[in-house]
Amino acid sequence: MIGAGLVYVGAFLFVLTIVVFFHELGHFWVARKCGVKVEVFSVGFGKEIFGWYDKKGTRWKLSLLPLGGYVKFLGDDTAASTPDHDRFATMTASDRVQSFHHQSVWRRMAIVAAGPVANFLLAILIFAAIFMFFGRVEMSARVDSIQPG
Repeated sequence: MIGAGLVYVGAFLFVLTIVVFFHELGHFWVARKCGVKVEVFSVGFGKEIFGWYDKKGTRWKLSLLPLGGYVKFLGDDTAASTPDHDRFATMTASDRVQSFHHQSVWRRMAIVAAGPVANFLLAILIFAAIFMFFGRVEMSARVDSIQPG
């Protein structure tokens, strides 16, 4: 009984990790397109298990608690995108151009909305794959018996 429960918990955490990855990837992709520097892309919270830097200086990491994730932009104090006002004072003009908090309202709205939009697109892809590979259940027209008369 306990083993079956662990399978369900493991499956839930696996699916949640995939959903979180695509959600954060939406924020990441639109931020990069808007010229915002992404400092950290994390799936999970807490102690880092595994990570690397990409060629643009973003730290990609997988963390211990797989119950969420975050994308930390230039100028953020925390993973919750709280502005770091002390850092703003020392930012150069080129840093300000790449800072999330110095973007126009429309760009910030696009970056924030990109996560839920990515989840919506993921759902469409999953449903399309289900219908493409498994089709649709239909009732076949079979004659079970013939009534006299």
